[in-house]
Amino acid sequence: MKRSKNGQEIIVLGFGLGGLIAGTLLAKNNHSVLLLKENGYQPSHAIKGYRFVPFSSISEKRFKPSLLKKISQALNLPSHADSNEEGKQAKICSGQLRKKDTFQVILPKARIDICSQRCYSKEEWKREFPKEVVHVEGFYNELDRTQHLLQKLNSKKNASPFFPIQERSFMKNIFLPDPIPKEKMGPKLSSFSKEFKEFVKLQLVSWGNLYSDQFSTSFAAHILLDEMNELAPHFDLEILREEILKQFLGYGGRVEEIDKVEKVEISRRTGQTLSLNRDRMVFRSNSLIFNSSLHRISSSMGKKEKGLLKWQVRIKPLYVMIPIFLGIREKVIPVGMKDLLISILDLEKPYQDGNVLFLSLSPKEDETQAPEGNRALTVESLMGIEQWEKTLLVDYQHGVLKHLYSLFPFLESHIDFIDFQWAIENIPRWSYSHFLYRATSDFDWREGVVPVKLLKDVYFVGKENFPYLGVEGEIFAGLMVGQQILKKYS
Repeated sequence: MKRSKNGQEIIVLGFGLGGLIAGTLLAKNNHSVLLLKENGYQPSHAIKGYRFVPFSSISEKRFKPSLLKKISQALNLPSHADSNEEGKQAKICSGQLRKKDTFQVILPKARIDICSQRCYSKEEWKREFPKEVVHVEGFYNELDRTQHLLQKLNSKKNASPFFPIQERSFMKNIFLPDPIPKEKMGPKLSSFSKEFKEFVKLQLVSWGNLYSDQFSTSFAAHILLDEMNELAPHFDLEILREEILKQFLGYGGRVEEIDKVEKVEISRRTGQTLSLNRDRMVFRSNSLIFNSSLHRISSSMGKKEKGLLKWQVRIKPLYVMIPIFLGIREKVIPVGMKDLLISILDLEKPYQDGNVLFLSLSPKEDETQAPEGNRALTVESLMGIEQWEKTLLVDYQHGVLKHLYSLFPFLESHIDFIDFQWAIENIPRWSYSHFLYRATSDFDWREGVVPVKLLKDVYFVGKENFPYLGVEGEIFAGLMVGQQILKKYS
């Protein structure tokens, strides 16, 4: 006979940040929540005294303190520092405080530090784009005006608590024009040099999980300006996840490891039923929260798969992000190189085969991340999603290493090890979440791509909800789902 697990109000399938936030909010409000975690999946990797954490976007490495405060308040996490720093900008630009770099963009003919203070960013533009500096300043001034409009809308009393999500009534949409500009970045950047276009594009693509040539100017203003105002360097998302998990368990939430979900049945009468292939186990719940990539859960939905197809068609994984881990010696790192950087080797090639890399170096002299005198280097490279099943990673690493050797002269003589094995073992798992998506139809970036409620009592939190917002989008989705379910039970 099948062994049955009954009595759960809510099941969270997957161990991502959004599902954990939703589950903790519900457990905090005295609901029974079971979180099903994939057995064997490793969200980080420790080897030979080094610690590596794969990532999907820059936002997972440069976190907004205001988001941390929002999560802390919602889940009663230990108190974190307030992100309000009135007057700090003026002090920094007047030289009273030290320049704070957030990351670095490396182009074939330019190396640009992205600073959280505009006064220092201007210095970078003047140095790297001297022939078009006036044009560049005009571009950013226009984004400034759009950003101020976004902030003004957000300050209204009826504004959505999940900014920048838009809340406009049906009648307003018909009779009152949306004040936010709709112009796309493609035409806006058409008169700039190829280097500057790619500089902007790399920032937009690497901040979130969406590849697009059709980002709006309002989205660019939110990412290129608003995000830079408050970023915490060297933020460890895994530590935050552990804090939330501890709180989840403290509120009475349960975690169980499973191998695979064989089938999901959805019934108005009996609720959601999940059948597993290990021990012929069955779980039942009133509400189900999916926290796995959309394209990896649909095959288990049976007849209900058709209900997901319209969303799968709307957003598709374009690239899988392949993490490569290197233990390297500190002395090989070039002077001026930042701990977080984006690099493109050839402007004429597409975003794959090692041509575009996202790199994260562990903090200097942090022996919790790497042995003394060494640094942990996590390299995220892109491979076409359809190539993954057909390509050997051993063949693929040639392009990645060629790019790395151009960034780190003499690197080959200062490598302790290169680890591809983690990727080989973990990318095929349904918990693996590091993809770069493409939206196949137009959408308003303030509303999202995939809704958080898919079907009756079936919710979805993942990178596809608000892919362009990176980790901020996952947090919004988790809080939204938690509050929607709470409202249902109230």
